[in-house]
Amino acid sequence: MLDDVGMDARAVRLAAESIVAGGRRMGARGLIVAGEGNLSVRVGDRLLVTPSGRRKDELRPDDLLLVPADPDAAPADPDRPDLRPTSDLRIHRAVHAARPDIVAVAHAHLAASLAITLAGEVPDPSVLPETGHFIPRLPFLAFMAMGSRQLADAIAAELADDREPTADVVLLERHGAVSVGRSVDAAIDRLELVDLLCRVWRDARLLGWQPRPRGGAA
Repeated sequence: MLDDVGMDARAVRLAAESIVAGGRRMGARGLIVAGEGNLSVRVGDRLLVTPSGRRKDELRPDDLLLVPADPDAAPADPDRPDLRPTSDLRIHRAVHAARPDIVAVAHAHLAASLAITLAGEVPDPSVLPETGHFIPRLPFLAFMAMGSRQLADAIAAELADDREPTADVVLLERHGAVSVGRSVDAAIDRLELVDLLCRVWRDARLLGWQPRPRGGAA
């Protein structure tokens, strides 16, 4: 992978290092368990992505795959026939195509978000100063089949919507969140903020707090 002919070796190496570090960070923060979660970084006309079925907090650079960014291209790295790219590759390809301004995409099954959306609630980021400032708009998508083109296209559409403020993270019913950034760290920052929002929302509801209608004071 790192010796791929025609690619900027330094760019690939830096992207790999950022993904490996990002996977470890997500594991340390409790954002992922087992083999779930995935990351991608755009390198030229390709995406460097995490493999399917591997713990993302235990990856090495050589575990990553380079696949075409084109959503219609074959979903494989010809140099790594022993590995399959993330099962959410369609999401990564669709989002990178829709948002040429970003470099990285991150996805994690945030436990608190699973609980909240399973209970039929959608948290409002404006209830907390940090989330209101850093993720002022948090689109929500009802459950769709994981790995499906329908889901990938819906996520990309929300992140490419030209309404202000721009959405850089999408909350998914019973499926966590997908975030984007100009770096892996920036994308994971947004996942952490969604996780914080969902944990605080859950705890406040357990303590008897009642959210006000959207648009009202928290």
